[in-house]
Amino acid sequence: MAFLRRLLFYILGIGLGVLIVLAFFGDRDFDYAYGPQARVKKNFRTKPLDSASLVYPILDLSKDSVYYKAVTEGKVRFGKSEPRKEPCGEFVIEFSHQSYAYKMLLENCDTVRVLSLEKNFD
Repeated sequence: MAFLRRLLFYILGIGLGVLIVLAFFGDRDFDYAYGPQARVKKNFRTKPLDSASLVYPILDLSKDSVYYKAVTEGKVRFGKSEPRKEPCGEFVIEFSHQSYAYKMLLENCDTVRVLSLEKNFD
């Protein structure tokens, strides 16, 4: 009987501990960006977009826009990018949208600026 009593106290303690941790820390949204692809794309998702770069009619800020699709599902091509270019780095992201392959050139400063958006024929 002593084992069942100890097991009951153990389960009760674990349950109360979990509730206290949830009460203190709550429900948090963690974004694990460990690789270089994920870090660059997270940087583009979190920085504000320069409104002067919205001259392309296909670009907008909705969830189904080309820009959003590029920074969430695209592949950053580091071989074609210049991340250490002064004063701001430039990154090439290749992605597909509505059965077309696109190549987007982004400038990474205090804000993100779309330098070019073209269909990729490579």
